[in-house]
Amino acid sequence: MLAPMDDDFSVPSGAHTLRGTITGNAAGDAPRLLALHGGGQSSRRGIQYLLAGLARAGLASAAFDFSGHGESTGQVEGSSLNERVAQAMAVAGHVAPGRRLSLIGTSMGGHVACSLVERLRPPALMLFCPAAYVAEAQGAPFGPSFQGILRSTVDYASSPAFTALERYEGRLLLVYGSEDAVIPAQVLAQYERRARRAKSVEVVRLEGAGHKLHDWLQAHPRDHERVLGAMLRALEAAPAG
Repeated sequence: MLAPMDDDFSVPSGAHTLRGTITGNAAGDAPRLLALHGGGQSSRRGIQYLLAGLARAGLASAAFDFSGHGESTGQVEGSSLNERVAQAMAVAGHVAPGRRLSLIGTSMGGHVACSLVERLRPPALMLFCPAAYVAEAQGAPFGPSFQGILRSTVDYASSPAFTALERYEGRLLLVYGSEDAVIPAQVLAQYERRARRAKSVEVVRLEGAGHKLHDWLQAHPRDHERVLGAMLRALEAAPAG
């Protein structure tokens, strides 16, 4: 089996330069999916282990660092969820112009992925421990303002992520840990309930896993294979292009 072939790229977005990687398959196909990482100290490198597995199964993908993360320019503070949506759109247009891309979203990246549903029409949507935010947080700059909105949020049901999910007609995969102390249980419950028009919804609950699912999965090969299998089912059942 041939090893995945990585090809780094750069994309301008506003005042920033975004760095990314295409993880190619043996046939050199264009990416079929785009991975969106979360907040904190995360970057595109955290999910590379899964993208390599998908490439070995014949599915090329792309991942990039949001501004202020990894190798991209800029700072996290002062950016916003809206800016992350714009950056994801810029990368999608670079790696797969005119083609539909399935999406992987982790934590904050899950909310961003849902925000892209109408624009990118992803055939498959695969969300790892996805976060959700109220509409007021969408344009708030990361930092004290954004954190203040998060602290005051008690009801997530009106989140734009769930409004978008209700209109989603592709295949949804949800992966979360039983010991996640970051994402409220009501958020995960909404993700499970609100995709009423989806072609399919599969939920993978990882017993003993916390919020850092990608770290946990790399240390638990059996669950890693279980999740990879669920991703392949969603992608293979979804139309390409």
